[in-house]
Amino acid sequence: MLARVVVDSPLPHLDRPFDYAIGESLEGRVGVGSRVRVPFAGRLSSAVVVGMSEEESPHALKSIKSASAIPSFTQEALDLAGAIARRYGGSLWDVLRLMAPARVASVEKLDWEGMTVSGLDLGLVAVLAERAAAEGLPKVAGSRAVWVAPPALSAPIPVETVLGWALAAIADGGSAVVVVPDARAAHAVAEGAVASGLRRWTARSGGDFALLDADEGPSVRFGSYVAAMRGVARLVIGTRSSAWQPVPSLKAMCVWDEGSTTFAEPRAPYPHARTVAAMRAQETGASLLVGGYALSADAVALVEHGFAKRVGTVQERDALPRVDVVGPERREREGGQGRHWMPGSVWGSLVDSARERVAAILVPQTGYASGLRCARCAQWAECAECGGDLQRASGEGVPRCRECEREAPQWHCPECSGYRLTPAGLGVERLAAQVGRMAADTTVVVSSSGTGTVADGTVSSGFVVATPAALPAVAGGYGHLAIVGARINVGEGLGAEHATVRRWMNAAALVAPRSAGGVVSVVGDLPESVRRALVTWDGWDIGAGDLAQRQQLGLPPHRRAARLEGPPEAIDAFAAAAENLTFDLSRDAEGAWVLASRGAMPGVVSVARAIAVERSAVSAAPLFVRVDAVPGS
Repeated sequence: MLARVVVDSPLPHLDRPFDYAIGESLEGRVGVGSRVRVPFAGRLSSAVVVGMSEEESPHALKSIKSASAIPSFTQEALDLAGAIARRYGGSLWDVLRLMAPARVASVEKLDWEGMTVSGLDLGLVAVLAERAAAEGLPKVAGSRAVWVAPPALSAPIPVETVLGWALAAIADGGSAVVVVPDARAAHAVAEGAVASGLRRWTARSGGDFALLDADEGPSVRFGSYVAAMRGVARLVIGTRSSAWQPVPSLKAMCVWDEGSTTFAEPRAPYPHARTVAAMRAQETGASLLVGGYALSADAVALVEHGFAKRVGTVQERDALPRVDVVGPERREREGGQGRHWMPGSVWGSLVDSARERVAAILVPQTGYASGLRCARCAQWAECAECGGDLQRASGEGVPRCRECEREAPQWHCPECSGYRLTPAGLGVERLAAQVGRMAADTTVVVSSSGTGTVADGTVSSGFVVATPAALPAVAGGYGHLAIVGARINVGEGLGAEHATVRRWMNAAALVAPRSAGGVVSVVGDLPESVRRALVTWDGWDIGAGDLAQRQQLGLPPHRRAARLEGPPEAIDAFAAAAENLTFDLSRDAEGAWVLASRGAMPGVVSVARAIAVERSAVSAAPLFVRVDAVPGS
């Protein structure tokens, strides 16, 4: 008996199975999906068994040195990993590394065979399923839908609707996966599941759903992974990596807030959770739900290409917050009060709301200020080492470079030799301090990555001053939300308008409906498309408009793109090998961009990967491939 394994190696030409003998001490323990340690290139390396064979090898084989007590992957998981690797032009090992967390021996020794699957309460499922149906979500097995969701008010995600859709799909068996952008949303769904009567899975007591949360330690994370893989927990809730979580009999996959940048894996081969979910739905016939408040061009393209259908009910006007855009002309009419960062017409309503319930102020920048200027000549303060912007963490803090993080305690202006610095722009901490002085009798809570994120449901009165991703939900929704310094961040490249609308609509979704007095004030100069999307609460048209522009330019997702980085001879080799394929090649100093139709891109990726393997085998300068990269971003 021998085992075929893939080995942990960054070299593309070693991305293939190697045969190893299974010693007597490991017979019956090593199987497909086992994580093992093998001698490779003069050292012990980690590996995963991808196949077994009873054939005799004509060569003397090295033996596997150790193996995990239970497999970490199923055959279906290995097949999925292979499909992801081919789709993104990467190695199988890199995908397996992303798929499974670090193994924990004590977890592997649990009595997994003796664990039973808990049955779902069909009465609970029926109640939640009706909630999903009321929002227009499809009940048909195997449906693929794109959903523009209504505001959730007291949570960062419409918990009951998403749970109802997922549970209805697995009421008669199988597994469902709910993928959310961050730990906050994952815990909101988990808390909603518990409130509905479901139990979180633990090694001690079992349960109905597995929460994949890396912050809870390796034992809990690995235990939840194995429980989901073996079908002991049939509902999976987690962040990006749960999109490729192995489960038996996949019946439903939901990706919430699909436009979030957190869904793009930053490690090779850079898979995107939304794309992986679509791949799995297409391969397995599972239902797919891609949703959010403001949909991206990629989500709209799923509908335009006929892969999915748009779903959702038309929202009653009274069920939505009133959105009021305070632009330059209106601020000018208010005179001096209008030129303040908080116009007087907005401030009065905010104070009233803060005294009666909870009001919020959304600030684009974290920290004390967005930057620093010379107090004498107003020259922007830059780092002498790298040219990055200087900033302070507090009013008295030492200036520090935003890019290289070098401190600049002895900064002098290169224009006038001045040495005093003044804040430029309002950071969340500086603005919160001003709000505290402006409303001295009202509590002010700050929530940001720098000061710490306030938990959902913990604020019941006063002001919340927060950055967009850190705005906590409050019971019943905010009475008034003001978004100050509203503008489009052109540095985000393609899709900047959608990214801005998505952030603001995610925050506005936490505001009470207009029937309860809920108001959102957006203070800034906005493009008409952004203003219209906010005022009409239309999260579809902003993505559709973005998609239309990309179609005119021939850019993704209308076409697919790949980034090749390497020496000119590597790009030449790719162009020669792919001469029979149809694509556009644009070279630059570091490599080239490749644009091709959706049908032609798999061939382009295959050729590029083959060139990377060839160059790796002869120790030539490498060719790096990144699929679905976006030009201009």
